[in-house]
Amino acid sequence: MQICPTFPPNIGGVGNYAKILCDHLKKRKIKSKILISDHLDNKNNKKNLFGKKNKNLLLLLENNISQNVVLHFSGYGYASRGLCFNLIKSLEIWKQNKSNRKLITIFHEIYATGPFYRMSFWTSFLQKYLAKKLFKLTDICLATSKQNQFILSSFGQKKKIIYSNVFSNVGELKKNKKIKERKNNAIIFGNTYQKKILYKDIILNKNKYETLLKKMSVTEIIDIGPKVNISKSISFKTINLKNIGIRTKSYISYLLANSKVGLVYYPVGQMTKSGIVAAYAAHGLVIINFCKKELSKFNEFISGVNYLSNTSGNLKNISQKLSNESYKNYNKYALNRTASLLIKNLKT
Repeated sequence: MQICPTFPPNIGGVGNYAKILCDHLKKRKIKSKILISDHLDNKNNKKNLFGKKNKNLLLLLENNISQNVVLHFSGYGYASRGLCFNLIKSLEIWKQNKSNRKLITIFHEIYATGPFYRMSFWTSFLQKYLAKKLFKLTDICLATSKQNQFILSSFGQKKKIIYSNVFSNVGELKKNKKIKERKNNAIIFGNTYQKKILYKDIILNKNKYETLLKKMSVTEIIDIGPKVNISKSISFKTINLKNIGIRTKSYISYLLANSKVGLVYYPVGQMTKSGIVAAYAAHGLVIINFCKKELSKFNEFISGVNYLSNTSGNLKNISQKLSNESYKNYNKYALNRTASLLIKNLKT
């Protein structure tokens, strides 16, 4: 049994993650019933919805014979302001009712933070309290970033915490493709919010992006996904920007496998939990990320090793190495490994 905030066809990174995991487990003869919060107006099968206030969750849990629950945790997906008291309480009662029940929590998010003038600052204390309570309740934890793994380990409980990055939701290459055999394309991929952030940085640092892309011999940027109006204000001298809209997963995979560069603007410490970054890495693109937030020696992504964050040096000579390292690092934690870890821990 898996619990998640939303589920395809509804849009949401956590829901997509759960769907891919569910499909993969099914191939390995493990079926999952999906219980979904309707906090995001989910239009899936009504009998599997447990409501914005999570009041029906305990009833759905008790009516299912499964003794194992995988919870995809991101507080904002289950309750307003991320204050999911009823979710935690329902799981607490469910576990208390039978001693052999097991809870595995995948911490996509733990708690939000922000400056004092934002609501996230004032709710962070309660969110942290709830996260600690869930951590204590959980038998096995999985974190999708090293930073989140560190935060969980600081909660003081001796507990198994598995690290495994988010996997690509548009497939994976079985073998990496050489950069010189790809087209001179760069990819911009993702939802409206993430693309807006990237485009704003491109506008502020246009010369830096153009210099780096020219060094990579890029002649066209292909924008995949919802159109972002801000992109109309960007024009490069030698690089064409083309928006192709929403496409099928197989076609997106084809484009990624035959392009050289993937553009993203994302905090470095959280790159492992980005589905966009995962898609790029799974297809061996050279990832360009000029964001300087959350730089740390503990990060899985290291500038100049498995992604680019500056314009210096002969990039043609190192592009294949960057591609190989990114692809290799992704496959250490790919879908099959994550599923195997879950199966192993469900059986023990």
